[in-house]
Formats: sequence, structure tokens, C-alpha cells
Amino acid sequence: MATVTERPRADGRISYFIQSSDGHTTGGKRVRPLMTWTPEPGWSERRVKKELQNQIVDFDKSVSAGSSQDGNMKFQAFAEKWLKEYAIRKLKTKTVDEYEKWLPLVYQAIGHKKLRDIKTGHLNSFYANLEEAGIRADMKYTIKIDLLPVLKDRRITRIAFAELSGLSINTIGSVINKKRVSKKSATAICKALDKKLTDLFSLDDPDRTLSASTIHTYHRLISSIFSKAVKWGYIPINPATNAEPPYNDKKEAAYLDEVDVRRLLTLLRNEPIKWRMMSILDVLSGLRRGELLGLRWRDVDFENKMISVVQASAYVKGHGVYDETPKSDESGRTMKLSRLAFSLLLEYKDWQDSQREMCGDQWKENGGRVFTGDMGGKIHPDSLTGWFKSFIRKHGFNDDIHLHSLRHTAASLMIADGINIVTVSKRLGHAQVSTTSDIYAHMIKAADEKAAQVADKFTDELGAQPAEIITLEGYKKASF
Repeated sequence: MATVTERPRADGRISYFIQSSDGHTTGGKRVRPLMTWTPEPGWSERRVKKELQNQIVDFDKSVSAGSSQDGNMKFQAFAEKWLKEYAIRKLKTKTVDEYEKWLPLVYQAIGHKKLRDIKTGHLNSFYANLEEAGIRADMKYTIKIDLLPVLKDRRITRIAFAELSGLSINTIGSVINKKRVSKKSATAICKALDKKLTDLFSLDDPDRTLSASTIHTYHRLISSIFSKAVKWGYIPINPATNAEPPYNDKKEAAYLDEVDVRRLLTLLRNEPIKWRMMSILDVLSGLRRGELLGLRWRDVDFENKMISVVQASAYVKGHGVYDETPKSDESGRTMKLSRLAFSLLLEYKDWQDSQREMCGDQWKENGGRVFTGDMGGKIHPDSLTGWFKSFIRKHGFNDDIHLHSLRHTAASLMIADGINIVTVSKRLGHAQVSTTSDIYAHMIKAADEKAAQVADKFTDELGAQPAEIITLEGYKKASF
């Protein structure tokens, strides 16, 4: 059982030294782990005694679990250790890159706290804070003045100002043309001109908040870190287990119906063959963007009309475009495609072969990829996304449609055609069938309602005409 010693503080409050016993060292010296706990100002004596008892019990448990020493480590220090010893070694490069972008905001909230001191309530408060306006890191700013006359008055050229502010000449041009820029760029401009941010820039869409889905992503990251802290013996329990991020009201997956698919395919005829073929194959296969761009000719079996997903293409700043394993074990898969798909692939291959011959020594190595730039080389994933976004806008499709919608479209066409959900899930490469069911629940419901109408074709034989079919409304309950 731990012992407690009161220690007066300079501010008049009382701190408590809690000391336990954790056996002996190899030299025979007794191990006496120690922690300090200080009540919040204004607590009643009764509340202090109750919480002190909880602290003693928790500390004894942590000592028994072998985590008392490490529980004093601050969250940020442990998270950096988690990144180095687990995330970088076990997780995908892009995933780690995303985590590193999200962690600074987490550090602001709980990075200074010791692991053992972080409670579920701290996390709930953080999630509530994430729902507030202005918290987004991707907020955009637009300059309120004409920058060019200011630079002329100061006799500073664009190039000189770019060097002074540490920004690219393109970013300076965007500011001059009053295009939206990041807070980082806006702040750099203000610093170079010795002005306040609010003096020169206005915040676009200031009420824009983080989505519930994004906050859940923060929750999963924090929970993963604490889970490892428990597994590695730093703390006895994961405070994120009972935390409550906001309700995640999932949006329905955006997809094209059959009419829009026909229109899409017609319009694609006038587009460059590489973009056309990538878009068509996405509709016909339901591949993820990275899987599509990672496809190699060796993975295409023309004889058996099969393609194999064995790698994906991704991009991370500092790493460039690189190859990685598919998203999960189930994502690595082989699927059969239609004769039409392979006929189009042959047409595309002829174009690519002619491009290679035309470029000669200038053709860039690409690992035998199916989809390449006009002179070979790997295609940046965002290039495909950007092209498709422009294509959709140009032809007036729904604003909700994006590149990933082609994958959703492939799924919707299969579901509407009566393909069972297990088969759909396998073709999409989902780790669990429940994932497919959750994402496409509204499509499955629509297909089920359509299936329910199949029996109407037998109305003649059942002695009723469609016009005679009535509802149960108005019927009185029969008594038996």
C-alpha cells in the first residue's frame, strides 16, 4: 500500500507525495516509485480526500503493472517514441505522414501532460474543441489590399519579396492576384511587411469546422497511441476507450447512376487517351486510385481476362511517388474483367508503345506501369485527381462527384445488377463484408426494394391487376 505525505506549496495549496513499493533492485536496494498529485483550486476537503484515494489506488495498480516510472512520461515524448519505434516501422509511409500532420494539434491540447494524468475527460474536452470554428489547419486567407502598389512604393521586386518572405514567386503571384493562400503564407507576408495578420488578410469561411469524420480520425490516432502505452506497460488503462467523439453521421457515397455513366463515357471519347482509359477502367473495376496507378503490365493477364492488384502508387512530400503494398491483405486480389475492358487496354497499350518508340532515349523508366506520363515516368496521384475534378466541372456533373466516386459507381452498378454483397466486397478489396455493407447501405436498400417488386409480374396469375392492389390502410384488425 502506498504512503502519502503532504507538502505545502508556495501558493498556499497542498500537494501530496504518493510513494509505493516495487520490490528490490539486483543490488538489494528497495524500489520506491514516487508521484506527486495536486488537487484543483477550490475543491472541498471531502472531494480532495475522495480523489486522493483514487490516485493512491491507481498508482498502486500502475506500480503492480510495472508502469509507474514510465507513466510520468509526457504524452508528446511518448507519441514521438511511438512514431519512431512503431508507426514508422509498421505503418504505411503515407499514414505516418498524415499522423505527423495531425499530431501538433494534439500536442497543443495534451502534449504537456503526463501519460498517467490524462483522463477520458481531457480527451472529450479536446474533441469538443475540435468542433469549434477556426480550428482547421487548412483555413484559407485572402489579402484585403493591393499588394503590387505596396511593393512598388517600397521599391521591392516580386523576386526580392519572395526571398524576403521565404515564399515562392508563384505564391507571391497568387497573393497579388488575390487568390486564397494558407495561414502560413499569409503570416509570412505580414511578417515581411511588419503588419498584423488581421490588417492585411481576411479569413475565408471562418465558420467552417472540422467534420465529425475528421475528429474521429484524431480519436483513432490518440487511441492507437494510448493502446501501445498500455501494451508496453506505461499505463494500466487506455483513457480513449470510453471517450466520446461527436456522432459521425456518415454521408452517402457519391456515385453516378446509369444515365450519367453513359454520359461520362460519351464525353471521355474527346479526352486524352491516358486520362480516358484510367477513368473507364476505374468504372469497370472499382480500383482505388493508388491501385489503378500502381498497376503494371505484368499484372494484366490478357489470355484469362484477369488483373492482379499487388501494389499501389502513393505520394508523400520528401519521398516523391513510390510503390507500396495494397491497403490491406484483402486489398491484394485478382479479379476478372470484361472483354471490353481488355479491348480498351490493348488499344491503350498500342498508344503507349508508340509513345515509347517516339521518345526513344527520353522515355522515362516506370517499372512497367500501365499508366504513365506522355514520356513515361510515374503519374503523380494528385494529377489524376486534379484532371478529373476539372473534367467534372467542365461538363456540369454534380459537385459531389470526385475521382473516388468512380469506385463507388462500380460498386453501385454491381449491387443494382443483383451481385451478392460478398462478391462485391471481394472485388473492392474490403477487409470485411461489413465495411461494404456500411458504405453502400443505401444502395443495397434501393436494390432490395427493386427486388421486392419482382413479384408484381405475377399479378395476373394471382387474380389482381396493379390498379386493384390496395394498401392495408382502412382495414380493421380482424379478431380471431
